[in-house]
Amino acid sequence: MDTQKSLIERFSNWYIPLICKHQYKALVFYILLALLLAFPILVYPGLKLDADLAHLLPEETPSVKALNESYERFGSTDKFMIAIQSEDVELVAALQDSIADYIHKNWEGDYVSTQVDNDNQFFKDNGLLYLPLHHLESLRDNLEDVQQEIGRKNGPLVVDLLDDNAPAEKKERVWFDASIPQELGLPDEALGAFDTFFKKDTSKSEEKSSGEWNAKSTVPSHLKNRLIGSPNPENFDGKILFNGVVNAKLLKPSTDYEFVTHILARTDTLLQYFNGKQYPVPTRFTVEGTYEGLKEVDDVANDSIFSFGISLFLIFFLTAFFFRSVKGPILVTASVLYACVPTLAFTAIFYGKFNPFTVFVASIILGIGIDYSIHILGTAQKLLHKYATLEEVLEHAQKKMIKPFILASFTTIAAFLTLLASSFRGFYEFGIVASTGVLFSMLTSVLVLPVFVKCMGGIPKAPNNSFLPKSWSEQKIFKFFKVAAIIGFVIGALSLYYCQYVDFEHNLRNLRRVSTEKTQKKNKISTKVTTASGKAKTSTPAAVMGSKPEQLDKLYDTLMVRLLKEKDPMLGSFLTLKTFVPPKDSQEARLEIIEEIRDLANARVFDHATGEDSVNIATLRQLAQVKESFGPEDIPAWTLDILREKDGSYGKIGFIYGDFPSWDAHALHDFQNRYGHWNFDGENLRTFSSQFILSDVIESVKADSFKLAAAIVVVIFATLAISFRKPKLFISGCISFGLGFLITLGALGFLTHTIEFGKISIYNVIVIPMTLGIGIDATIHFISAWISDKNLTLRALLDNTGRNVMASSTTTIAGFVGFLFTTHRGLQGIGHLACVGLAIFLVTSVVFSMFLCGSLLKKDSK
Repeated sequence: MDTQKSLIERFSNWYIPLICKHQYKALVFYILLALLLAFPILVYPGLKLDADLAHLLPEETPSVKALNESYERFGSTDKFMIAIQSEDVELVAALQDSIADYIHKNWEGDYVSTQVDNDNQFFKDNGLLYLPLHHLESLRDNLEDVQQEIGRKNGPLVVDLLDDNAPAEKKERVWFDASIPQELGLPDEALGAFDTFFKKDTSKSEEKSSGEWNAKSTVPSHLKNRLIGSPNPENFDGKILFNGVVNAKLLKPSTDYEFVTHILARTDTLLQYFNGKQYPVPTRFTVEGTYEGLKEVDDVANDSIFSFGISLFLIFFLTAFFFRSVKGPILVTASVLYACVPTLAFTAIFYGKFNPFTVFVASIILGIGIDYSIHILGTAQKLLHKYATLEEVLEHAQKKMIKPFILASFTTIAAFLTLLASSFRGFYEFGIVASTGVLFSMLTSVLVLPVFVKCMGGIPKAPNNSFLPKSWSEQKIFKFFKVAAIIGFVIGALSLYYCQYVDFEHNLRNLRRVSTEKTQKKNKISTKVTTASGKAKTSTPAAVMGSKPEQLDKLYDTLMVRLLKEKDPMLGSFLTLKTFVPPKDSQEARLEIIEEIRDLANARVFDHATGEDSVNIATLRQLAQVKESFGPEDIPAWTLDILREKDGSYGKIGFIYGDFPSWDAHALHDFQNRYGHWNFDGENLRTFSSQFILSDVIESVKADSFKLAAAIVVVIFATLAISFRKPKLFISGCISFGLGFLITLGALGFLTHTIEFGKISIYNVIVIPMTLGIGIDATIHFISAWISDKNLTLRALLDNTGRNVMASSTTTIAGFVGFLFTTHRGLQGIGHLACVGLAIFLVTSVVFSMFLCGSLLKKDSK
């Protein structure tokens, strides 16, 4: 007879008696196994969080290739700033030098250069050499016009020659066009000089004097070239404070989270050193720029632990409610926690680190894995009255549940493994780790949970209550679920309309940490007041890297066309060597016009000029003193450092600054498409920006998410076809799953359309395969239980299998409730999507499974 038994039956007949006979030996074995598996987690190789998004993209991605080249050539384009605020401006200047010296002495190998001032006297002295010829000619023409007007007014003795055909009325002249600074393409540091000399709009000057605070007005003249300025005293109860900045160009960009963690640790040491000193007046320091915001890496790790703790508490509470005892939740939570150990050990051995997606796998496995323990424990409870010994109960419960466990875990694992088709490594790794976690959870419930049950002296009795009134007959129960199913079909039809509104979250502000934003606003030291222009410049430009200076000259010419002729609103400014050093021939041509301007401006006739003409002519007399062209060796060192590479060369890299909302993923992608791809002299130039890494991640996730969702649905349907084989069983499973999927999409579309809630994002997209994989599990348990017992009634199906399904689904939801309590809105989105999707699948699985078992599968059940 034993040869007639299935493999599952033979295994249960061998395994359960074995562990029951040697229960404590089995317990010691599994404890030692857990300790052995804990070694790679805690000791070697250990687990750490690598949140570098660049590591999640394929190595052949252009932005990743450009990132690697930027490491080798010049370091980071991202801003790293130590900000200082004090009432004593001399103290701020001294601290700037001290901090710069500290970085030079202690940060060797991490920084490229530092900057504490932006002396722009050179640009003041050579301002006219930057002006295009047509602007210089306009200045010369204006001088001639003024000369003629003075001549008409004061008579022929004042001027030698008059144009008899000139109009008698004085015409309005434009001396310095407001578009000149933009046309020059100079950075903010240099534009400060041109703000002084080239913007003479009196109405704006009056407006500025009456309403706009001049951040440099309180700074002593000998410190004005320093990166020091004063914020508006109105914001500080009338107190004059001075903000200073030390800019540091670091070796690696802010996308390298391991480097950022290292830098922030060094920064903490720096701040402790300077905060530990005594100052004559209150002085404070902060870290500003792109790198400071990445302290969220630690916050993400902390959130994963916090959400795990909340989920564990809720799961314990819910299982206590369903099992009506304390022993039940102790058993199932112990089982699923045990399953987390081999899952984390697998991650440590094969990857050695978490990525931003796998870091939450413990919380996810906590919710998913507990399903198996709940089902086997709930089934064992129902068998207590049938068998005399605990050994027989465990043996038959295991026999009964292994097949549906294999089927349910197979569909969930298949759903996760579809992520292997993704080119995005974050998906790929999460699919493998989550699949492993599901497998270990199922094996733990089959192998380890019986050991826990035996050692704890058995299982609690099953609650003797029914979900439906006991007076209801089978016909009334079926009618109830028939009405519920009809309502479900109607909701499904409405969902078809709202499915079109399912959208991806492109507003990156909705994915940030609320508490971090509030803290930054409260403690932030303004850095934009430290420059002469007071203009904020994006801290993440696009760096274009060529192999020869001529390519960057062509880039400059192309960008000038886009800026001036095409007037591309996405282009803010740009820097190349040609920006700071106009070509020699251009300078020579300009010098000829400048000489004419100098000769004209120095004529004594202009001593009679009045008003704005007099002011502008005096300015021109100063500027026109330039008589020689200049080269790269003549411009300020801080300017050349911007373009200098690690080998000391310059001229082969340039920077493009965008003018678009950095929080808008659409705008970011458009900017990358327009300014991230360059080809000159038949060579593709690498273009790097940490924003491009983010853009590529978003586009990769978007492309993969909907594609993988469709693949997961196909895999689930194929799994149902292979597993159930009979058409009626397959159709029943498809209907239940299909309606759950449709209604979930409709709900997300409805929430998005009405309250901008429930969007897919780069964070919560990982729960899509899980939701779909788990969504079919409940249906599988219902159908498997229904067809395995011909005498099973609808009431018994709901009270037994339905109870286990509800317990497992609600505890799975509880596994994601912890995400709702994090302050990171991206992580909250994981909880939102998972809770909404799993709750809908739970309801649809119960309603449609009960209805189909009582209708379509009725003949097969009798």
